[in-house]
Amino acid sequence: MPQFRAKARAIDLLGKGQISDLPTAISELWKNGYDAYGDNLEAYLYMDSYVDVNHPFFVISDDGKGMSRQDILEKWIVLGTDSKTRCELDVEGEDTLWKKPRIKMGEKGIGRLSVAYLGSPMLMLTKKIGSPLQALFIDWRILENYNLYIENINIPLLSITEPNNFVDIFDSLKKEFIDNFKKDKNKPIYLERHISESNLADEWYEQYTLAIQIIKSVENIKLPSFFTQEMIVPLCSTSTDIHGTKFVIFEPDEQLIILSQSYQKDINTDYEDSVNEIRSSLNGLFNVFKKENIAVATKFIVVTNEGERDLISSREFFSYHDFINCDHLIDGRFDDSGQFSGKIRVYKKDDINHTFRNSRKPGNTAYGAFNLKVGVIVGNQNESMLNEEQFRAYDEKLKLFGGLYIYRDGFRVLPYGRTETDFLRFENRRSKHAGSYFFSHRRMLGYIEISRTNNKKLVDKAGREGFINNVAYKEFKADLEAFFIDLAKKFFGTDAEFNYKENQKSDIEKASKSAKEEHEKEKALRKEFAKKLKEYPELLDATIHNYQKLIDELKMKQQDSVLLYEDIDFILKQIEECKLKIRKLSLDKPVRFSLTENQKKSLYTYQEKFHSFTEKGISESQSVINNARTKMEDFELFKELEAKYHQYRVHISNIFDEAISSLSLSVNKLKEKISEEKSSVFLKEIDEKYTSIKPRNINRLDILSGLTLLDNIYQDLIDKAHKRISPFLQHLDRISLDVDEEALTGYYKIRYEEIEKRWTQTKELAQMGIAIEIIDHQFNALYSQVAYAIMQIKNYLPNDEKTLRHYQSLKTSFEHLEDKYKLMSPLYRTTGKIRKNISGKFIKEYLCSFFYRQFDELSIVLQSTFEFDNASFTTYESILLPAFVNIIHNAIYWLKSSENKQIVLDFVEGTKILIINSGKPIDDFYLEDIFKLFYSQKPNGRGIGLYIAKETLMEVGYDLFAASNKSDYNRLQGACFVIDTMPRNSLKKE
Repeated sequence: MPQFRAKARAIDLLGKGQISDLPTAISELWKNGYDAYGDNLEAYLYMDSYVDVNHPFFVISDDGKGMSRQDILEKWIVLGTDSKTRCELDVEGEDTLWKKPRIKMGEKGIGRLSVAYLGSPMLMLTKKIGSPLQALFIDWRILENYNLYIENINIPLLSITEPNNFVDIFDSLKKEFIDNFKKDKNKPIYLERHISESNLADEWYEQYTLAIQIIKSVENIKLPSFFTQEMIVPLCSTSTDIHGTKFVIFEPDEQLIILSQSYQKDINTDYEDSVNEIRSSLNGLFNVFKKENIAVATKFIVVTNEGERDLISSREFFSYHDFINCDHLIDGRFDDSGQFSGKIRVYKKDDINHTFRNSRKPGNTAYGAFNLKVGVIVGNQNESMLNEEQFRAYDEKLKLFGGLYIYRDGFRVLPYGRTETDFLRFENRRSKHAGSYFFSHRRMLGYIEISRTNNKKLVDKAGREGFINNVAYKEFKADLEAFFIDLAKKFFGTDAEFNYKENQKSDIEKASKSAKEEHEKEKALRKEFAKKLKEYPELLDATIHNYQKLIDELKMKQQDSVLLYEDIDFILKQIEECKLKIRKLSLDKPVRFSLTENQKKSLYTYQEKFHSFTEKGISESQSVINNARTKMEDFELFKELEAKYHQYRVHISNIFDEAISSLSLSVNKLKEKISEEKSSVFLKEIDEKYTSIKPRNINRLDILSGLTLLDNIYQDLIDKAHKRISPFLQHLDRISLDVDEEALTGYYKIRYEEIEKRWTQTKELAQMGIAIEIIDHQFNALYSQVAYAIMQIKNYLPNDEKTLRHYQSLKTSFEHLEDKYKLMSPLYRTTGKIRKNISGKFIKEYLCSFFYRQFDELSIVLQSTFEFDNASFTTYESILLPAFVNIIHNAIYWLKSSENKQIVLDFVEGTKILIINSGKPIDDFYLEDIFKLFYSQKPNGRGIGLYIAKETLMEVGYDLFAASNKSDYNRLQGACFVIDTMPRNSLKKE
């Protein structure tokens, strides 16, 4: 009976031949990893600059359930297996790695062959729970020989139980594979370093060049030194946590090699487009536009001598948060009949309900119901709600990832979402009339959400380059195109039916223009301030040096036997000039913008020096000046007075002249602007409108009609003119020299920034607090389970010394953890709290118990005074004790480097608790900064403890501050903190 036989070439056509491009090949393999219940889908490209890598190689892997030898023989190398197309969910158990059953992403049973697209030769490593690691080796180019039948090819497959033998096993795999090219397996294929044609299998005579290429590639594979340790050893464990599959490609496709240049500044522009296309395709593999997305991680790491870099970092792609920042938003659902129902947001107008159904016959669509959510960021920053910095960031992101994505059951359908895949022809319509059609594929971000259940007829093409162009897809496209055309016509186009967009657009443009002007002004002021901060210290030093030199010269002149009043008079004038120069070098903190940390420190240092000299240096030298003046005759003194008067008068006059000049310039600009509007807008409009209504003939009715129209035109224009000019005049009337508007604007701006920052920090703290509360509840349950397990486990342990020693260590550690947890319990009792009398003695004992191990290990001595021990504080345990814990915890860190490690608790003045240590003192500059949220001088410090301590103490009418600069408090010369139980003007809260 005749039977079909398949040539090896058929597998090549079904696998590599069916894959459209590199991202699709990687996506298909990751789909298989997801279907195998993998949560980490990874790719690593090792370049030849890394360690001892001889040739770049590529590894793509998943931590799915892996395969046994039987799975490989019965499933992996069997084409078209139907387990995925049956659409049956798995049963939760070992085969699902005890995870919730997943909807299968693969469907044709040939996706595994897409690995051939990535390059050759290939080593597959796969580990299933309860089975040894399996290693399969093949060079996919062997399938290109049209003389071979499938049954002619032997694919080497070996088990690995001992990782140290891997190199030998790998050599065996290569040898067995090369036997495919031999006529006689027992004879060598080489003869005098050349492949022997006499021992080359008959099927390879016509493919001699291909045979040489494959054999040399296989034999030239050199494993790097780390290969066994990093690739094999982790998969050889018998632990039930170890499972998964790795594909190692020893000669990766050229497109993969190009990806290594993705971070080079001088990358070839031809390569750059290719790299960006691949990055765009591999990002957003799962629907991260949704808050509840699939919890599967993907990464593509390029490994070079410079380190590891992730090509598809989730930080670069979009997230559900980005919809909040969009200028416009469409969010809704198409039902089975093709009707859209949802909400539209146009700028800030966010309560627009909208329905749409394309003109089509009644009944259900062929494509089925789906969800849609699309955000739009306009192309011109002046028309966007985003500020300049936000707009620039989104603009860069949209250039790389902008588009409309399609996700099926949470997994991306390629190529939709790529910038060049404009399947709804947005750009084609915009090229005809951008104002009418509005939407641009490159300026949108969002997704269409379909499923296998609801959208069965939206079927992928064989090469995975989109959907098959069937009736369902044609209707799907047509209805979506009509939907976006209708949206533009109703809400977004130039002549939209509803003017939500145009009504807000002018305000946004004005706000954007004002923000830009403000930004430019602030930028100029920042630049000017930075310049002063850089130049003034040097100028101050030079001027102070000159001043001291003049004082010294004045001293010498006074010691001369013959006083020359002219010389003294000249020096005194120069000294006054120096004083004026120094006063001009005064530099205050700006009011319009906040400073960087470095600028704050530099300004603080400069002001310290400036004020030190002006308050101390000048006053100390004043006696020399006064002495010189007493020696001068009255006439000379009078001359000095006259000269100083003229000098000061000129200086004051110059200040106002400069202000008048600057004001004149501003007024002239305003006059020019008003004059320009008068000519180019108002007079031009009345001229044009008069021309249009002026009668062509002397006709009474036409003239009377013209007079009426002219009155209306005049009234309309005069109203507009008043509205335009009045704000300027009113603003000028309101200007007062007594009010520093610049400072006022800056003050409100900085206060707004501080409030905004504080609100953000408060939200973060609230989230942390909720997380801690949840963890605390979970910890209670876990603690009970662990305590019970430790008690029970002893009954099942072998009775030997080593085991009992380990058990005792575990028990002791857990008991220590238990003690810590009990000590922390009052710190978390925040609900139903009651004020208590807390004695100083109790606080000291509590701290000794809490920190006994640290005190013992670091030889820290905690002492308290009689006054502290006998003091009593009526407040909440859950607030006062954590404050002490935070302060002592900080002290322990800074005491580590001290020889004499002391902490003293004291109570002074009847209201103040002192917590003093002998560690590193706090610089005056940082006395307030240390209480700011997230500010820390400790490496890896979180900067939360002192902030929370101060805020919570203030809530109950206490205060916390640092007093390292007060010698009467800080007797240990280290850090000193004060808890004031009765701060002035405090409002105690119950």
